[in-house]
Amino acid sequence: MEKISVTDLAEQYERQYNIINAKIAGLRPLLYVYTGEDLYLLRRRIKTYYDMATECRITAVSLRSYYEDEQNERLH
Repeated sequence: MEKISVTDLAEQYERQYNIINAKIAGLRPLLYVYTGEDLYLLRRRIKTYYDMATECRITAVSLRSYYEDEQNERLH
């Protein structure tokens, strides 16, 4: 099993965040086209993607700050 650094893992989460945001951007124009149940399902899908993107972003930021937090603990 290949080891992965915390920084590399943060970059993977950042890439996934960007991919999901691109999906959301691609779906947004459909909000003006769909109606009824289709619109409801589209909004649910966008909300799910938005939640996923948010979690990816939070995780990426947390991972990026991992070493900074560790260094701050050593200094204090």
